Amino acid sequence: MNHPLRHRDRWLGVATSFIILGLIAAALGLQSARVRGHIPYLNRPAPTATPAGVVLSLGQLPAVPVTDAATIAVSPTPAPVMTATPAPASTATIAPTAAVQVAQAVDVSTSTTVVTAVATATPSPTAVPATPMPAPTAKPEAIALATFLEPMSHWFQGWNQCAEESIAMSVSYFGMKLDPNAVTAFLRPNNGVKGSKNVESNRIVDYLHSQGMHADAYHGGTVDRVKRLVAVGVPVIVGQWQNRTDHAGVGHWRVVRGYDDAKGVFLINDSMEGAAVPISYAAFDDLWTVYNYVYIPVWNDRLVPNVQKVMGDEMNLTVNITHDIAYVRNRIEQQPTNADLPFALGGAYFQAGEFQKAVDSYHKARDMGLIQKYPWTLWYQSWPVTAMVNLGMNNEALQVSQENIRSAGVYGIMHYERGIVYEKQGDIATAKHEYQMALVDDKNYKEPQVALTRLGG
Repeated sequence: MNHPLRHRDRWLGVATSFIILGLIAAALGLQSARVRGHIPYLNRPAPTATPAGVVLSLGQLPAVPVTDAATIAVSPTPAPVMTATPAPASTATIAPTAAVQVAQAVDVSTSTTVVTAVATATPSPTAVPATPMPAPTAKPEAIALATFLEPMSHWFQGWNQCAEESIAMSVSYFGMKLDPNAVTAFLRPNNGVKGSKNVESNRIVDYLHSQGMHADAYHGGTVDRVKRLVAVGVPVIVGQWQNRTDHAGVGHWRVVRGYDDAKGVFLINDSMEGAAVPISYAAFDDLWTVYNYVYIPVWNDRLVPNVQKVMGDEMNLTVNITHDIAYVRNRIEQQPTNADLPFALGGAYFQAGEFQKAVDSYHKARDMGLIQKYPWTLWYQSWPVTAMVNLGMNNEALQVSQENIRSAGVYGIMHYERGIVYEKQGDIATAKHEYQMALVDDKNYKEPQVALTRLGG
């Protein structure tokens, strides 16, 4: 007699379960939609792959845009070349004859020269003043109004893979096929949640060198400098915040492959956002600050003369960091409340070996609220702790490193610095433990390997 009731209750239970599961699924769907709607890069429309302008390819001659001067001689061998933007027409009264101003770009594959002719007016002679006038400031050479490097592969990243993806994307322009996961296996062997949060610039450079490419990490970069490198066929890896909203405080490597002055944007291959994604010059500069405007040009043998011409004496890293310090100090005067800038200055002083000034600058940035706003800042730049260790500021070094290990979950560099402190204090057992933990986080990390060998394992 109770059988029908049990049967009914069973079906009621099943129906209730389905209703509850449906409600849970709906709630999760709404939450997913809310999250996706909140994250710009998940909703970004597909960007235009090629802007109007010069397209530089290692496999074909660049297409000359209508805004550029007419090319009157070209090299028969395909290679990246640079064309000059014509000078605006003069409004001054001109003499009956005109001079020809010649802009040259070296074709590095054959050492032949591409000559672009631009007619310029010759003004009427004027009287020489009685007192000497200062020499006019040389104007920088004109570059194309837009340039795009093609072809270049794109990959979306796995967990914290932006450095590896950026390496692979940049070298794909030169015809090199790198599997980003193979790069990860070398630079971040413990991938995933338990892997290192960041690959610092020196390791990116070392890996590129191991692949036969030229590269160096420079600081104090400018929008103009990056544009000029791209204009001669050089992709540029930059370190920045991901953005200032949804991923505020997340460090990120991305590749600049183009620019478009008409729109005021760079075009970047971004492992989180897509290929040829536009980012305004202003936003690019803002996201760059806390990383001391670091930029890594990537080039091959054929492009050496072009890079030397763009970089000049900045290719000397000592000269570069001296200029960088002056550049950042000048920007601090312009933006005294920007907490990113003292941190950038500290990074510049650290590169120069001025550790006390580096720590003082870090303290100033911290006191201005940088670490409170972006508590994971030191996940991506460990130099403050290294500077403290070098100065013998052991207690603060241990405190700051422990805070970052706790928040990051893993941090090989911080474990290594802690090992140095304990070794100097004579606590060899703890030092060895820290060095071993550094290798747990990154088994390819050379410095703790050397330290453990020194201490007998």
